[in-house]
Amino acid sequence: MSEHLNKKEIDQLMDLFNKIKLDLSDSSFPTRTNRLEAVENMKKVLKIHNYNITIKAPDEHRVKFADALDHHEIMQKGIVR
Repeated sequence: MSEHLNKKEIDQLMDLFNKIKLDLSDSSFPTRTNRLEAVENMKKVLKIHNYNITIKAPDEHRVKFADALDHHEIMQKGIVR
């Protein structure tokens, strides 16, 4: 890979960056679908830059992160302000 991106790669990156942006002014918790879509787009950005992406199998000891269904409980506990 050259040190410079070609026009096609630049156009792809601009499109991906627009898709990755989250509205931080919104106080609601991003949905699981939105978060996973952003992650998939971030992976595409890394691939354009020749990074190898691997998917690690879930680990039973990993911390479980809340998804959109847990939003109400999170708000009640005051974790998200």
